[in-house]
Formats: sequence, C-alpha cells, structure tokens
Amino acid sequence: MLAILTARNGAAEPIVASAGVLSRLVFTDNLFLTTQRPEPAMIYQLMPNITGGRSGSRSSYRWYYGPSALFYSGGNSDLNRVFHVLQADASVTIIKEYLSLQLSANANQNLVDPTMQRAGFDALGNPDAFAQTATVAVAPIVQFPLLRANVATVRFAPGLNYVFAAKTAEGARNEGSTGSQSYLTIASGDYFSRVPWDVAAFSNIFSNDSDSDSDGDNDNDGVSNVTGTLTYPVGTQWSVQGLVGYEWGQYESLSEPGGWRWRVTPLWSPSRNTSIGLGYGWRYFGADYFASVNHRHKKTVVTMSYEVVVSNARTALLDTPVVYFEDSFGDPITSPSAEQTLSGSVANPPLVAGVFVQYQALAGITQRFGRTTGYLSVNQNRWDYQNSGIRVEDLQGSVFFNRALSRRTQAEVGAQYWQYNQFAVGAGDFDQFKVWGALSYQVNRRVSGNIRYFYNQRSADTADQSFDENGLWLTMNWGL
Repeated sequence: MLAILTARNGAAEPIVASAGVLSRLVFTDNLFLTTQRPEPAMIYQLMPNITGGRSGSRSSYRWYYGPSALFYSGGNSDLNRVFHVLQADASVTIIKEYLSLQLSANANQNLVDPTMQRAGFDALGNPDAFAQTATVAVAPIVQFPLLRANVATVRFAPGLNYVFAAKTAEGARNEGSTGSQSYLTIASGDYFSRVPWDVAAFSNIFSNDSDSDSDGDNDNDGVSNVTGTLTYPVGTQWSVQGLVGYEWGQYESLSEPGGWRWRVTPLWSPSRNTSIGLGYGWRYFGADYFASVNHRHKKTVVTMSYEVVVSNARTALLDTPVVYFEDSFGDPITSPSAEQTLSGSVANPPLVAGVFVQYQALAGITQRFGRTTGYLSVNQNRWDYQNSGIRVEDLQGSVFFNRALSRRTQAEVGAQYWQYNQFAVGAGDFDQFKVWGALSYQVNRRVSGNIRYFYNQRSADTADQSFDENGLWLTMNWGL
C-alpha cells in the first residue's frame, strides 16, 4: 500500500494519491522484428494515469489505471491502438470478524504465443503479437469460530471471476469466459499453537468453449483438491510440516487427472528475518518438490521458491499482478508509470486452451550498496500440457543496477534474457537477450525525464524468427 494511503488511528487517508501523464517517443530500427529488410519507425505513446487508494478500519483499496494510446509513423497507422493497464484490489468488511468482500481486477497486453509471432520484451514493437486481456474476480468471505475461536476457525470464500482475451493462439477473437475459484479452510486456534493444523478444500472451475457439445452446450473444466496440514516443532528453530490430501480434475488429459498426494517439508527459521523450507512428496503426475527461502536483513532481500501446481492460462492471468505498489524492501512505489515499464508482458503462458502441470522456480535478490541498488530476478517455468503431452520450458531473467548520481539524476544499466523451448515437431525455439542503459532526471517535484537506449537480439532455430533491434526511448512524466 502506498505510504500516504496508510490509515493511522483508524482514520482513512485521502482517496486520490497521484495522477499524471506519460509522454514517450520510441525510435526503432526494426518495427516488425524481422530478419530481412527491417523497417525503421517512430512510435508516440501517450498514457494518462491515476494511482490511488484508501485504508480504513473497515475497508481498503488501491488501484492504478492507465489507457495507453499508441501512434505509429509512416504507413503503419493501421497499428494505432489503445491498450489498457489496470491493477485494482479492494477489501470491505461488512460484518466485523464474520463477513467481508474481496474484489480484484487487472488489464494488460499479454503475449499470445511466442512461436507464432516474434516479440520483444514489450508490446510496442510488432504489437500484433500481443492481445488485450482483462480479469475481474469477486469473493465474499464468511468466517466464524468452530466450537470456540481458540479451537478452530472456519473460513469460506465462494469466488466468481471473468477473464477476457482479445485473441488467443487458436485464432479466437474477443473471447471471454466465466469461472469460479472457491476455498474452504478450517484452521486451528490458540489451543493448538504448539502444533498448528488446518484442513483446506479448493476448487477452480472454468468454462471451456473448445469442448462444446454438438448440441451447443459448453462443458466446464476444473481442478479441485482437499488437503490436511500439520506442523510439528523440533527444537526452537526447526519444525516439520506434513501434508496429505486428494485431488481430482475434470479436463482433457492423456492420463488419469487425479489421485492421492502427500508431502513432507522440514522448516528452518534461524531468525525472524530468515525462513527456509524444502519439501518432497508425490502426486498423481509424479514427484512433488517444494522450496521456499526468504531472507531480509538491512540492505539485502532474498526470495526463492519452487512449487508444482495444476493450472491453465486463464488462471495465470487472474493470479499475476500487472502493477506493483511496493518494491522488494516493502517501500511504496508512489509513481508506477515512472518506475515500471507497463508496456505489456511476455511472462504469461501462451494463450491456449488446456490444463497444464506447472513447475515454477522463482528467485529474486535485491542489494543496496550505498547509492547503488542491484536487482536480480529469475523466473523459470515448465508447462506440461495434459491434453497433448507437449512440454514447454520458459526461462526469463533480468539483472540491473540503479545508481543515484546526484539528488536529481539517476543512471541505470541492465540486461534481460529469455530462453523458450517447446518440445514438439516444428517448434520455434529461441534464445533472446536485451541490454540497455538509461539516464533519468527529476526536473522538479512534478516533472521527470528519461532517456533509454537498448539493443535486442533473438537467435532462433528458424531463420525467419531471428532478429536484431536497436531502440531509443525518450520519456517525460508529468504529475498533475
């Protein structure tokens, strides 16, 4: 939550935090990211935006919204468009301690399928490779004590959602689908503070138009599970968490989509700033590994995780944030437009139907060295599609350093890497990297400027998927 939105002594802070206009000129020597006869172009981007929120004793919410208008030079005016960037979250208490309501919504430009069209790390070059997406989710949360609150608490959230994509890899356009994500938990209270436990049930149901019956009715796909978890302490720093449960799925699959599961996870917490968990178990599709590392100390933040989940593309769009309101240290990001690119995402799975088993490894390290801050992030995903047996591996990483040259001037250098492999006949595997340097200047309290040069290169198995690109961004941010 933005610092100026934090409530003190139960009093809510002002609703509007900031508003502004981003104006950007983009010069590229390869607009369509082609190997043969690259076409230079100029793009003008205009993005009015508003960031706000409020926090009180019974409600809290925050949002960012920015419609981004893009104008392409020369004979490429047919590419002109407006795409929307949105992140909104709200929580409202209706009956204190018993009933509340949670809402969330997001919108972004997401990559349709990297094997179909070439794409950079943003949606400005070759924009037809991206699609406008949007999601809305609402969940009433009912909570009440079981016997007594210090014995156990029941929490039930029957959630509904809607996901929209302007186009998908299968060729569908203006496609939207409804679904639900609901959960029921029974969590232990103070009586079990030494050996806490919980029982949880989760259901994710979504419509699947591709499985329509001949009479026109649409089937619903879904995944559900029931698990029980018990944590047993072993000494002051160690504990062991055991999990057992059953899961089942209703979706097209080459094998039985469900069965019993178990996992054992030793946990180590040497201090309140450090926690490490490494687990192993078994599920219907094979070994179930789990890892979680969190460390924060003064000027260092380290987070690492590895988890296996059953998901699909629409669930990924629902669960992935578009705009961040806090940095790695928990400090507020007061101007997302100035501190984040917000020009589309290539981190999502391809926008195709089908459930996959996702093996995801995440790592992030932030370190401050005086006036310099370094960031390293790695996101590795493996998607095993259950309806086709196709496996996709996607590795993305970035590293950059930001240094305050003076009170008003900052410099930044960085690099991104992207490796994509699809284990299928004729797959368009590639390696891609980008390097950049940027200089920012704060003119006054309301106005800042930025100049950024980058070089982007893809090396693919097929020649027509390879490309080189040089680009220059000239950005001005006006605060209103």
